Amino acid sequence: MARAPAPSLSLRRLAQGGDVQDPPEANPSDVLLGPRRLVLLVHGYNNDLAAGTQAYEGFRLVQREMGDITASLVDVYWPGDADWGIMSFLYYPQSIEKAEASAGALARALADAARLGGPKEIDLIGHSMGCRLVLELLERLRTLAGVSVRRVVLMAGAVPTFMLEPAYEHGLRAAYDATVGSGGLSLYSGADRVLSGAFPVGQTLGEGEEGVFPTALGHAYLAGPAAPATLGQHEIAGADHSDYWGWKESTRDLGREAGAIVREFLDLGPIPERIRASRAPAGRAAVEERTGPPVREIPTRAPEAA
Repeated sequence: MARAPAPSLSLRRLAQGGDVQDPPEANPSDVLLGPRRLVLLVHGYNNDLAAGTQAYEGFRLVQREMGDITASLVDVYWPGDADWGIMSFLYYPQSIEKAEASAGALARALADAARLGGPKEIDLIGHSMGCRLVLELLERLRTLAGVSVRRVVLMAGAVPTFMLEPAYEHGLRAAYDATVGSGGLSLYSGADRVLSGAFPVGQTLGEGEEGVFPTALGHAYLAGPAAPATLGQHEIAGADHSDYWGWKESTRDLGREAGAIVREFLDLGPIPERIRASRAPAGRAAVEERTGPPVREIPTRAPEAA
């Protein structure tokens, strides 16, 4: 028997590319009005509707392998892609703007849901540029009543590490500190080819203060002032950029590793004993055993030629 469509909230007008839909389309229509606690899944850059669905189905598959899911998962779709064929990678700078616009629309939808259906407690799971959307959402939720953020998971975060420093004037670090009630978790990998290659170039080409060849949160252990005290970090050793959700059969073991860590951190359900016995608690080993100099970048752009 075919499974019913997963609960979703779409900020997309089109299946590929397109502008941000505001207000978003909810499926079912009361998806935000039911449970008090919601877990929002946010895909990354260059994922059209089909690719986002594939990622979310992979995550649910991994979770079902471990048992029942004791939370309401909601798939969030946003237009961080362009129907540009083989040239779609050039769309990266514009996707930053779409992440910011999507965060605003999502914040307004959550505020309306809280006003109509009572207070909401949310967890957030972001991947890649979806992590930027998540952090931008925190910035917008700071001044909105009725919506509290419990925990945040950032997988392969396509976010410059300088944006998490306390002095960053855009306020993403201040928003994280003020909004996230029970802490966050960063899953990262030094083997991520997208974050080591395309990310620094895309950020440098972006409008505004996006940094000059910055380091991505999801590419390295983060030390020093850029690391919030409540942000745990866990390396998914050997993971490439698209290995976290668990949708790729060839790297499903990496997806299972990430999925188990997320499951435990967000209390999505019990962890099978065979998995619990094989690993350390999420984030602890990374924080206690890995050391190194602070990761720093220069967040300003070089002067442009006249």
